[in-house]
Amino acid sequence: MPKKATVPKTLPDDVPVEMPDLPRELPITTLAQFKAVSHPLRTRILGVIQHQPATAKQVADRLGASPGAIGHHLKVLEDAGLAQVVAKRVTRGIIAKYYTRTARIFMFNLPKELGGGKASSTDIFNTAQREFMGALDEGDGESFAMSGFPRAKLSDEKIEHYAQRIQAIMDDLLAEKPDPDGTSVGLFYAFFASPTYMQNLPASQPSTPQRRLKSASDKTKRA
Repeated sequence: MPKKATVPKTLPDDVPVEMPDLPRELPITTLAQFKAVSHPLRTRILGVIQHQPATAKQVADRLGASPGAIGHHLKVLEDAGLAQVVAKRVTRGIIAKYYTRTARIFMFNLPKELGGGKASSTDIFNTAQREFMGALDEGDGESFAMSGFPRAKLSDEKIEHYAQRIQAIMDDLLAEKPDPDGTSVGLFYAFFASPTYMQNLPASQPSTPQRRLKSASDKTKRA
């Protein structure tokens, strides 16, 4: 039996809207969910409501968009199970809905054929690039940025070792309790086998790292 939806409380003006304790992760398993979360504006909306509930008007003011457009995108996210209404407030006869995400992070488990022929990690990379470049353009994030693109030739055991260490950092970050007065930060990582031309192997012979890292790509995460 499906879980009964929780009816959001209607709050008086003097009661603040509290951020709920969101589940750690939610798997993206349907094409509707993938389409909903892949839209650039909806991705930005999910970023705004990740740590603080907000109305369509508040999100629109933050993103420089119209409340009507934001309201439409919030409804798409809600229908896909990626956003939820956690509280309501009545002001001068108008009902304002406060939205948050349904999980702190979304897990992509879709095969390429359901994602329009592209890997879900491609969309994650594009989103991370947009956010990172936006932070640099605004002058924020430079103190956090680390330049470099290290490469190494590793055994299967070493590949597994570093994959686990990287995953541990992600797990630690997700375990952090959100600080209401803190700075919102993002972490993107890609640990991958280099293209065949860098493997010193014939193109017809896939390298061991490419086989080993295929399972890791299935666990790609999105903040």
